[in-house]
Amino acid sequence: MDTAPASPSGRGLRPPTPPKALIAIHTLVAGAVLWLVALSNGPSALIAGVVALAALGGAALLWRRDTIERAAAAQRLELLFSHFPDLLVTADTAGHFQDVNPVWERVFGFTAEELKAKPFLDFVHPDDVARTLRMYAEQQEGAEAVAFANRYRCKDGSYRWLEWNATPVAAGDLIYAMARDITDRRAADERIRALTAQLETHVASLQAVNGELEAFSYSVSHDLRAPLRHIVGFADLLEKQAAGALDETGLRYLAKVRAAAKRMGQLIDDLLAFSRLGRAELRAVDVPLDEVVRSAAAEMQEELAGREVELRLRPLPAVHGDPSLLRLAVINLLSNALKYTRTRPRAEIELGTEPGDGGRVVMYVRDNGVGFDMKYADKLFGVFQRLHSAEEFEGTGIGLANVQRIVHRHGGRVWGEGRPDAGATFFLSLPAARGEAAA
Repeated sequence: MDTAPASPSGRGLRPPTPPKALIAIHTLVAGAVLWLVALSNGPSALIAGVVALAALGGAALLWRRDTIERAAAAQRLELLFSHFPDLLVTADTAGHFQDVNPVWERVFGFTAEELKAKPFLDFVHPDDVARTLRMYAEQQEGAEAVAFANRYRCKDGSYRWLEWNATPVAAGDLIYAMARDITDRRAADERIRALTAQLETHVASLQAVNGELEAFSYSVSHDLRAPLRHIVGFADLLEKQAAGALDETGLRYLAKVRAAAKRMGQLIDDLLAFSRLGRAELRAVDVPLDEVVRSAAAEMQEELAGREVELRLRPLPAVHGDPSLLRLAVINLLSNALKYTRTRPRAEIELGTEPGDGGRVVMYVRDNGVGFDMKYADKLFGVFQRLHSAEEFEGTGIGLANVQRIVHRHGGRVWGEGRPDAGATFFLSLPAARGEAAA
């Protein structure tokens, strides 16, 4: 508990008489007595007189030294009281300020005389008077220390928040207290609370919108399956029953109808898979990335068949995540690399990690494929967004969107870097392992 120092100019409590002063007083008294004895007994008491004179001289020297030390101590206390950065005050049991340091006038605009002329409750905000009286009563009842906050009125009529620490002093019936102006801090706290509440509202709204979009996507995808099956079915019937009546152009149109229906079916499947990713439960454990990558690469042997592909796997650490979702993300990234290196005589694909910040692992997948222009980087992870035509490279444009959703669900981020005809690199920021065993 911080308390205001006693003022050396009579304010508050005076410092108690120190031992040196008591010794000097006792010595003076004793010397005076010996001197009187020496005078009353004549020359026979010469020795006693000399001792008395020595005692008186020593006492005077000790008294002077003590006076100088007390004056220096009083000056230090006065400087501390005057220059202390917080508000210092002493108050009596009648509810009036006795001493205030200069900070009060700087903060509130009232002079020390104006503050001491009225009961301090006159300066307290009406809504805080009852609480202030309770704290003051606790002090008068002997509470060792009290800490609380209230508002004090400035000379211009505004109020400022003070955080108090006060303690009573038995001698003199005074309360010594220190207050700190916390107005700006409370205003900042209020702004933070308001922004937090606003953010929570936005998050809840965003979650609701995302939920509705996912439900809509799932519903639409299911609803589209029936008419799509009819298109494919009638196209098959038409080919069987009227193949002889169709010329080459008609057969070509029919083939396009069936190819478009197949592509539509793939789009629906991908959209359903993307929708499920948002609802799938995340079962996060520590999982070795090298095992995830080897499992994903083994599943893609069919795509590797007949191609010259160099797959370089650098040492990969463990991360904290859902093994199934991470495996799906790696499959999508490898599939993306294989697709866009198809025009190369020898595909080169490398998987490794780079140092990450904040306890995260940054994994990368680098290839020597066709690359992309960085000005279109913001379109890489959008649903059904493509930087190349379907005639150049097959696909529905949802693979990288799935990667982004998976990484975001792990609290990470994904980004890509590339140059046209100079390859591309995709980065994933994932939580580092926590030392848990994978289930």
